[in-house]
Amino acid sequence: MRLGAIAIISLALWLSAPLAASAQKKGRSVDRIWASPEIGSIPLGSIALLPVVTFDGSLEARRTTEMSIGQSFRGSGHRWVSATTSREFLRRAGGDSLIDAVNQIVLKHERIDSLSAAAICKAARTRAVLTVRVDQWEQRILEFNQSGHPTTTVQLKAALVDSTGRLLWSASGGETLEGPYQDANASAVGIKSSGLNNTPMTNQGGAPTFQETITKLLTRWSLEFPKKAAAPATE
Repeated sequence: MRLGAIAIISLALWLSAPLAASAQKKGRSVDRIWASPEIGSIPLGSIALLPVVTFDGSLEARRTTEMSIGQSFRGSGHRWVSATTSREFLRRAGGDSLIDAVNQIVLKHERIDSLSAAAICKAARTRAVLTVRVDQWEQRILEFNQSGHPTTTVQLKAALVDSTGRLLWSASGGETLEGPYQDANASAVGIKSSGLNNTPMTNQGGAPTFQETITKLLTRWSLEFPKKAAAPATE
Protein backbone atom coordinates (compact mmCIF):
# COMPACT_ATOMS: atom_id res chain seq x y z
CA MET A 1 0.00 0.00 0.00
CA ARG A 2 1.34 3.42 -0.90
CA LEU A 3 2.17 5.94 1.82
CA GLY A 4 -0.40 8.35 0.39
CA ALA A 5 -3.16 5.79 0.76
CA ILE A 6 -2.06 5.02 4.34
CA ALA A 7 -2.11 8.71 5.18
CA ILE A 8 -5.64 9.11 3.77
CA ILE A 9 -6.94 6.12 5.75
CA SER A 10 -5.26 7.38 8.93
CA LEU A 11 -6.76 10.82 8.43
CA ALA A 12 -10.22 9.32 7.89
CA LEU A 13 -9.95 7.28 11.09
CA TRP A 14 -8.73 10.29 13.02
CA LEU A 15 -11.63 12.42 11.79
CA SER A 16 -14.23 9.74 12.45
CA ALA A 17 -13.09 9.10 16.03
CA PRO A 18 -14.58 12.30 17.54
CA LEU A 19 -17.78 11.77 15.55
CA ALA A 20 -18.13 8.21 16.82
CA ALA A 21 -17.47 9.31 20.38
CA SER A 22 -20.02 12.10 20.04
CA ALA A 23 -22.64 9.75 18.63
CA GLN A 24 -22.05 7.30 21.45
CA LYS A 25 -22.32 10.06 24.02
CA LYS A 26 -25.64 11.28 22.65
CA GLY A 27 -27.05 7.84 21.92
CA ARG A 28 -29.51 6.00 24.13
CA SER A 29 -28.52 3.03 26.26
CA VAL A 30 -28.98 -0.30 24.52
CA ASP A 31 -30.74 -3.29 26.09
CA ARG A 32 -28.38 -6.12 26.98
CA ILE A 33 -30.16 -9.43 26.50
CA TRP A 34 -28.61 -12.88 26.77
CA ALA A 35 -30.07 -16.38 26.31
CA SER A 36 -28.45 -19.71 27.05
CA PRO A 37 -27.65 -21.69 23.89
CA GLU A 38 -29.16 -24.72 25.67
CA ILE A 39 -32.51 -23.13 26.36
CA GLY A 40 -34.21 -24.78 23.38
CA SER A 41 -33.52 -28.24 24.80
CA ILE A 42 -34.71 -27.49 28.34
CA PRO A 43 -38.31 -28.51 29.15
CA LEU A 44 -39.55 -25.24 30.61
CA GLY A 45 -43.31 -25.40 31.00
CA SER A 46 -43.87 -23.17 34.02
CA ILE A 47 -42.32 -19.95 35.33
CA ALA A 48 -42.98 -18.03 38.53
CA LEU A 49 -42.51 -14.28 38.56
CA LEU A 50 -41.04 -13.58 41.98
CA PRO A 51 -42.01 -10.35 43.75
CA VAL A 52 -40.28 -7.43 42.03
CA VAL A 53 -37.67 -5.72 44.20
CA THR A 54 -36.73 -2.06 44.44
CA PHE A 55 -33.97 -0.28 46.31
CA ASP A 56 -36.31 2.30 47.83
CA GLY A 57 -39.27 0.03 48.57
CA SER A 58 -41.54 1.88 46.12
CA LEU A 59 -44.94 0.19 46.11
CA GLU A 60 -45.91 1.95 42.87
CA ALA A 61 -42.78 0.73 41.06
CA ARG A 62 -43.24 -2.84 42.27
CA ARG A 63 -46.93 -3.13 41.43
CA THR A 64 -46.65 -1.40 38.06
CA THR A 65 -43.69 -3.57 37.06
CA GLU A 66 -45.35 -6.82 38.13
CA MET A 67 -48.53 -5.98 36.25
CA SER A 68 -46.63 -4.89 33.13
CA ILE A 69 -44.52 -8.06 33.03
CA GLY A 70 -47.65 -10.16 33.29
CA GLN A 71 -49.20 -8.34 30.35
CA SER A 72 -46.07 -8.29 28.18
CA PHE A 73 -44.80 -11.85 28.72
CA ARG A 74 -48.04 -13.82 28.80
CA GLY A 75 -47.68 -14.65 25.10
CA SER A 76 -44.59 -16.81 25.75
CA GLY A 77 -46.76 -19.92 26.05
CA HIS A 78 -45.56 -20.89 29.54
CA ARG A 79 -47.76 -21.42 32.56
CA TRP A 80 -47.10 -18.32 34.61
CA VAL A 81 -47.42 -17.94 38.37
CA SER A 82 -48.01 -14.29 39.21
CA ALA A 83 -45.90 -12.33 41.66
CA THR A 84 -48.84 -12.14 44.07
CA THR A 85 -49.25 -15.93 44.05
CA SER A 86 -45.47 -16.47 44.28
CA ARG A 87 -45.36 -14.20 47.32
CA GLU A 88 -48.06 -16.29 49.00
CA PHE A 89 -46.27 -19.56 48.17
CA LEU A 90 -43.05 -18.21 49.66
CA ARG A 91 -44.87 -17.02 52.76
CA ARG A 92 -46.36 -20.48 53.29
CA ALA A 93 -42.96 -22.11 52.80
CA GLY A 94 -40.93 -19.88 55.10
CA GLY A 95 -42.90 -16.86 56.23
CA ASP A 96 -42.02 -13.23 55.66
CA SER A 97 -38.40 -13.97 56.54
CA LEU A 98 -38.08 -16.09 53.39
CA ILE A 99 -39.55 -13.31 51.26
CA ASP A 100 -37.11 -10.82 52.79
CA ALA A 101 -34.20 -13.20 52.19
CA VAL A 102 -35.15 -13.62 48.52
CA ASN A 103 -35.47 -9.86 48.13
CA GLN A 104 -31.99 -9.31 49.57
CA ILE A 105 -30.48 -11.89 47.21
CA VAL A 106 -32.04 -10.22 44.17
CA LEU A 107 -31.07 -6.74 45.34
CA LYS A 108 -27.45 -7.83 45.66
CA HIS A 109 -27.04 -10.29 42.79
CA GLU A 110 -29.99 -9.58 40.41
CA ARG A 111 -30.84 -13.31 40.35
CA ILE A 112 -31.48 -16.32 42.54
CA ASP A 113 -28.39 -18.36 43.45
CA SER A 114 -28.07 -22.09 42.92
CA LEU A 115 -28.40 -22.83 46.64
CA SER A 116 -31.83 -21.19 46.79
CA ALA A 117 -33.21 -22.07 43.35
CA ALA A 118 -34.42 -25.60 44.12
CA ALA A 119 -36.27 -24.60 47.28
CA ILE A 120 -37.85 -21.53 45.68
CA CYS A 121 -38.98 -23.42 42.56
CA LYS A 122 -40.42 -26.12 44.81
CA ALA A 123 -42.30 -23.52 46.86
CA ALA A 124 -43.57 -21.77 43.72
CA ARG A 125 -44.38 -25.11 42.05
CA THR A 126 -42.62 -24.22 38.81
CA ARG A 127 -39.60 -25.27 36.76
CA ALA A 128 -38.06 -21.80 36.77
CA VAL A 129 -38.35 -18.34 38.34
CA LEU A 130 -38.03 -14.88 36.86
CA THR A 131 -36.55 -12.17 39.07
CA VAL A 132 -36.81 -8.46 38.29
CA ARG A 133 -35.05 -5.56 39.98
CA VAL A 134 -35.98 -1.91 39.46
CA ASP A 135 -32.78 0.14 39.23
CA GLN A 136 -34.34 3.49 38.30
CA TRP A 137 -37.88 4.84 38.53
CA GLU A 138 -37.79 8.56 37.96
CA GLN A 139 -39.79 11.44 36.53
CA ARG A 140 -38.37 14.85 35.68
CA ILE A 141 -41.20 17.29 36.28
CA LEU A 142 -40.59 20.89 35.21
CA GLU A 143 -41.68 23.89 37.23
CA PHE A 144 -44.16 26.25 35.60
CA ASN A 145 -41.36 28.76 34.87
CA GLN A 146 -39.00 26.24 33.24
CA SER A 147 -38.68 25.42 29.55
CA GLY A 148 -37.84 21.97 28.25
CA HIS A 149 -39.14 18.43 27.98
CA PRO A 150 -40.38 16.56 31.07
CA THR A 151 -39.17 12.95 31.06
CA THR A 152 -39.92 9.58 32.62
CA THR A 153 -37.17 6.96 33.00
CA VAL A 154 -37.33 3.28 33.96
CA GLN A 155 -34.30 0.96 34.32
CA LEU A 156 -34.70 -2.77 35.02
CA LYS A 157 -32.66 -5.95 35.35
CA ALA A 158 -34.23 -9.41 34.95
CA ALA A 159 -33.00 -13.01 35.14
CA LEU A 160 -34.62 -16.37 34.41
CA VAL A 161 -33.19 -19.25 36.46
CA ASP A 162 -34.25 -22.91 36.54
CA SER A 163 -34.50 -25.15 39.62
CA THR A 164 -30.79 -26.06 39.42
CA GLY A 165 -29.74 -22.41 39.54
CA ARG A 166 -28.78 -22.39 35.87
CA LEU A 167 -29.14 -18.97 34.22
CA LEU A 168 -31.34 -19.34 31.14
CA TRP A 169 -32.02 -15.74 30.13
CA SER A 170 -31.16 -12.26 31.35
CA ALA A 171 -31.94 -8.70 30.36
CA SER A 172 -30.96 -5.23 31.50
CA GLY A 173 -31.72 -1.83 30.10
CA GLY A 174 -34.12 1.04 30.28
CA GLU A 175 -36.43 3.45 28.56
CA THR A 176 -36.76 7.22 28.73
CA LEU A 177 -39.79 8.93 27.22
CA GLU A 178 -40.10 12.67 26.70
CA GLY A 179 -43.26 14.66 27.18
CA PRO A 180 -44.23 17.62 24.97
CA TYR A 181 -42.07 20.71 25.08
CA GLN A 182 -42.98 23.08 27.91
CA ASP A 183 -42.65 26.80 27.32
CA ALA A 184 -41.90 28.88 30.40
CA ASN A 185 -43.61 31.87 28.75
CA ALA A 186 -46.92 30.08 28.21
CA SER A 187 -49.96 31.87 29.61
CA ALA A 188 -51.39 30.61 32.88
CA VAL A 189 -54.87 29.07 32.76
CA GLY A 190 -55.35 28.79 36.51
CA ILE A 191 -53.79 28.75 39.94
CA LYS A 192 -52.98 25.71 42.06
CA SER A 193 -52.88 26.23 45.82
CA SER A 194 -50.45 24.14 47.81
CA GLY A 195 -49.94 25.09 51.44
CA LEU A 196 -48.77 28.67 51.61
CA ASN A 197 -47.91 28.87 47.89
CA ASN A 198 -49.98 29.58 44.81
CA THR A 199 -48.54 28.12 41.60
CA PRO A 200 -49.66 29.15 38.10
CA MET A 201 -51.02 26.31 35.95
CA THR A 202 -50.44 26.17 32.20
CA ASN A 203 -52.31 24.12 29.65
CA GLN A 204 -49.26 22.03 28.67
CA GLY A 205 -48.65 18.29 28.71
CA GLY A 206 -46.60 16.70 31.48
CA ALA A 207 -44.23 13.77 31.73
CA PRO A 208 -45.26 10.40 30.24
CA THR A 209 -46.68 7.89 32.71
CA PHE A 210 -44.58 5.14 34.21
CA GLN A 211 -47.01 2.64 32.72
CA GLU A 212 -46.42 3.67 29.11
CA THR A 213 -42.66 3.95 29.69
CA ILE A 214 -42.22 0.48 31.16
CA THR A 215 -44.60 -1.03 28.59
CA LYS A 216 -42.38 0.20 25.77
CA LEU A 217 -39.33 -1.35 27.45
CA LEU A 218 -40.97 -4.69 28.22
CA THR A 219 -42.50 -4.97 24.77
CA ARG A 220 -38.94 -5.07 23.38
CA TRP A 221 -37.88 -7.61 25.96
CA SER A 222 -40.87 -9.87 25.33
CA LEU A 223 -39.75 -10.31 21.72
CA GLU A 224 -36.44 -11.74 23.01
CA PHE A 225 -37.93 -13.82 25.82
CA PRO A 226 -37.74 -17.60 25.19
CA LYS A 227 -40.97 -19.15 23.96
CA LYS A 228 -42.25 -22.42 25.29
CA ALA A 229 -40.99 -25.28 23.13
CA ALA A 230 -43.67 -27.08 21.16
CA ALA A 231 -44.51 -30.60 22.27
CA PRO A 232 -42.91 -33.26 20.04
CA ALA A 233 -45.24 -34.62 17.40
CA THR A 234 -46.52 -38.15 17.94
CA GLU A 235 -47.47 -40.59 15.24
